Amino acid sequence: MKTKLISVQDMTLIAMFTALIAICSWISVPLGPVPFTLQTFGIFVTAGILGTRRGIISVLVYICIGVIGIPVFAGFSSGPGVIAGPTGGFILGFFFIAVVVGMMTHCVSVEKQGMKIVVLVIGMILGDVLCFALGTVWFVWNMKSNVATALGLCVVPYIVPDLIKIGVAAVVVNRIKKYTKIFNEG
Repeated sequence: MKTKLISVQDMTLIAMFTALIAICSWISVPLGPVPFTLQTFGIFVTAGILGTRRGIISVLVYICIGVIGIPVFAGFSSGPGVIAGPTGGFILGFFFIAVVVGMMTHCVSVEKQGMKIVVLVIGMILGDVLCFALGTVWFVWNMKSNVATALGLCVVPYIVPDLIKIGVAAVVVNRIKKYTKIFNEG
C-alpha cells in the first residue's frame, strides 16, 4: 500500500499559514479572561484554503510551537501553561474548526459558486460552535465557574465579532481559491 508523503509545496503552505495564524493571534484586544483576537479568522482562512489535511497540520503545528515556548498565542504568550489555563480549551478547539471547515469545503461537492460559499460559511459556524463549546467547558472546569458566567465572559461578547470574521474569511477564501490552482490540489 502506497502512502502519500507530504510534499515540499505542502510544507511551505503549512508553514505560511501557521505564520498567518500566529500573526492573527498577535492582533489582540484584552476583554477580560478571554482576549479578542483574529486567531479564529486565521484558522477559518487556513482551513478553507488548505483543506482538511494541510489545514489540520497547520493548526497542530501552530499549537505545538506555542506549547514548546515560541510566543505565537494571544499577547505573545506561549508554553504549556497557556493550554492548561482558562483559554486553553479555545486553542485546542481550533483543531475542530480546521476539521469541520476542511471537511465541509472538500467533502461536500457543489458546483454553484454561491452554494460553495454557503457550505463554507456553515462549516465555519459549526467549527466555531465546537470551539466555543470546548473552550467554555474548559473555562468552567479551569476557573471553577458556572456555565452562565462562562457563557457571559467567553461566548456572548464574541458571537457578533466571530460572525463578521466568518463573513470576511469566506470572501477571502472564495477569492483566493477561485484564482489560485495551487490551493485546490490538496
